[in-house]
Amino acid sequence: MRILHTSDWHLGKTLEGRTRIEEQREFIDELCTILESENINLVLVAGDVFDTYNPSAEAEKVFYEALERISGNGRRAVVVIAGNHDSPDRLHAANPLAYKQGIFLLGYPGEDLKPAGGPGWLELSVPGCAERAVIACLPYPSEQRLNDILSLSLDDKDMQKAYSERVAAAFQQASANYRDDTVNLAVSHLFVLGGMSSDSEREIQLGGAYVVEPAAMPAKAHYVALGHLHRPQAVGGTPVPCRYSGSPLCYSFSETDQQKEVVLIEAMPGFETIIKQIRLTAGKPMRLLRFADYEQACDWCGSDENKNTWADIEIQSPEPLTSQQVAELRKIHAGIINVRVILPGINNEENSGPRLSELPLEVKFSRFVARETGTAPQQELIDLLLDLLEGSENLEAS
Repeated sequence: MRILHTSDWHLGKTLEGRTRIEEQREFIDELCTILESENINLVLVAGDVFDTYNPSAEAEKVFYEALERISGNGRRAVVVIAGNHDSPDRLHAANPLAYKQGIFLLGYPGEDLKPAGGPGWLELSVPGCAERAVIACLPYPSEQRLNDILSLSLDDKDMQKAYSERVAAAFQQASANYRDDTVNLAVSHLFVLGGMSSDSEREIQLGGAYVVEPAAMPAKAHYVALGHLHRPQAVGGTPVPCRYSGSPLCYSFSETDQQKEVVLIEAMPGFETIIKQIRLTAGKPMRLLRFADYEQACDWCGSDENKNTWADIEIQSPEPLTSQQVAELRKIHAGIINVRVILPGINNEENSGPRLSELPLEVKFSRFVARETGTAPQQELIDLLLDLLEGSENLEAS
């Protein structure tokens, strides 16, 4: 059986207000090409299909069009679980239609898609395969979605231990349906201890309570497909092969060093699992750039080979850039997300001159605005700040 693992599409996600939908369509095109060229029988999508609970109509259209293409009109089985960004109810609402195409959409832990399986598991007759697949499915298992109070203690260690044990119990219950003559898989959306995260994963857990021990993974699975972390990576310390496929696109500048991928798994009862990472090329590259001066930044932005790039730019400058200069950079290169200015005496400790604490307040404020926005503040804004501070001092004195 040839299985493809992907996750964290985050359809509808933007970059500082810039749409990524065409890049996401490009990824779907590339994914469908891979499915055909690699003769994939089963696709596992490990959560965070959408970026928000209420995705746009355009994002939903991309998703449902993708499902139709991925399934190949029933030639390929597809299993999709909800991640922490997905609405479980919205995701599995289309099951009455999807089920007929061999597509299974699971929103909640313990969901029962009869007659294809039982609570938290599916048994599928996979097109093109002599073997059947038994899949332990654990959509994002928050305390609320588990509908369970995990621990009466508020201590972080107690909560984490209770959560990890609850996840292990869910996997154990579902994996009890594994057999020696089936391809045994697990798919979930969670954070396993030791995983490396990125800035684009919004932190919604507190105190590490929702971290799972590697030993919680089902010990008899041929492969465990995980979603949640955007960096592709293997999970250490698990009893079976276990990976995060990562997001298909870079979703923050902290991911510029990551080669995005999907995972191909070849599994057969009684044989060792073969795992292969397939590199993705879809989407614009993201680059963190540092320039010695404004002219150098203009030269880079004006080069045709750099046009199809999302850019975060820092420029060394003796003084703040004017709004006109920043506007000119953005006119030359439409993919600029941030422009920051490195001013003498603030960002470079080797520069001589007065210390920041010794500078007048209006100078400190001007440099702060320049550092954060890339442009000098209007004099009216500086005057307003000074007036407000003066009024505050007068109130305290009275």
